[in-house]
Amino acid sequence: MRKIGLLLVGIIMLSYAAKAQRPDLPGSLIVDLGINSWSSAPTDLKLNTFQSKTVNIVYYYDLAIGSRGLTFTPGIGLGLEKYSFEDDKTLTSTVNNSNVRNVAVSNLSTVYPQANSFDKSKLGLNYLDVPLEFRYYTSKDNLSRGFRVALGAKVGVLYSSFTKAKFEDNAADRRMVKDRQDLGFNRFRYGIQGRIGVGGFSIFGYYELSDKFDIAPAGGLDTKTLTLGISLTGF
Repeated sequence: MRKIGLLLVGIIMLSYAAKAQRPDLPGSLIVDLGINSWSSAPTDLKLNTFQSKTVNIVYYYDLAIGSRGLTFTPGIGLGLEKYSFEDDKTLTSTVNNSNVRNVAVSNLSTVYPQANSFDKSKLGLNYLDVPLEFRYYTSKDNLSRGFRVALGAKVGVLYSSFTKAKFEDNAADRRMVKDRQDLGFNRFRYGIQGRIGVGGFSIFGYYELSDKFDIAPAGGLDTKTLTLGISLTGF
């Protein structure tokens, strides 16, 4: 929560600085803050939903369709997803002698036998995204004001995946281990998204249509992400 609060303060300060120091820029910078959940999660892998968050940082540009407030709005940005696991579980990835990869749900005590107790187990997935939206603005002369609604899609490519564990070892030292590796996730993703709001504030939702895993652990063949949250416009 502290990190989210600092991010919100930073966005507000950047917004005021942009307005005070330079003329209006074409397009808009939007930051999405969302909570993640999974449909058909892998067997024995339970998410702590309120600790599983997404931050999207996206630049959008409106292309007017006619003069009635309708636009086609492409964008480009980063999608930073975090998932928090319960019951001291994590994902592991191994390759056998035939170079066949296997992804499994494992106990943290098996992965980190030197640990005495565990605090957190998380997964991070970072994407380069291209969202495409159709938007309707009620304020046709000033798109940054008034009511708006958007519906569209998003495609992305995964460029980083990692697990992170925090624990106390047998010497009572606090440890944090971040392991960046191929965890069997689908490199490409696509899904539908929408948002509704007024001024610089919106509510958004995203549902993944592609499968989350390319090499799925047990029970994860149909895993997909649903993200719900708020959107803030920087300029």
